[in-house]
Amino acid sequence: MRKYTITVGVILVISSCSKDDDVSINDRKEALFGQWEYEAIDSDTAVDINGDGTVNIDLYNTNEIRQCLKDNLIFFTEGAIGEKNEFRINENGLSCGEVDPYSTVESDKYELINNEILRFENRNDMRIIEFTKNRLVLEQDDFLDDQDVVITYTYKRC
Repeated sequence: MRKYTITVGVILVISSCSKDDDVSINDRKEALFGQWEYEAIDSDTAVDINGDGTVNIDLYNTNEIRQCLKDNLIFFTEGAIGEKNEFRINENGLSCGEVDPYSTVESDKYELINNEILRFENRNDMRIIEFTKNRLVLEQDDFLDDQDVVITYTYKRC
């Protein structure tokens, strides 16, 4: 009996560590919908965005990006019938002063191309690198500190 209890315990532990929370490639459009917050922002090349003379790859855990921007919330919502979906960045409780807390800082329309690319009307495309029900990792080509870089945004679902 003890041998069976140990076997069942091992099977339960292994199954609880599976990647069941990965989002199927066919479910990505609807799985995007909701509220997300930044978990990490990284550059493939060290940059000095804030002009302090120090270059960094980790843009989230350094002073390269103001804390009030890292506090923003990201929303992906369904567009009206026949329209593209909506993308919004909203101030959270820590406003940068340009707009009131909880106001929209940026909005755009997007569509999901081949379940891999987010194509926006007004910003650069973003490539889906990882997508689980509670984590989303996107890459975007950008131009920062006078150089071409790839920025990786990691979001967690709120």
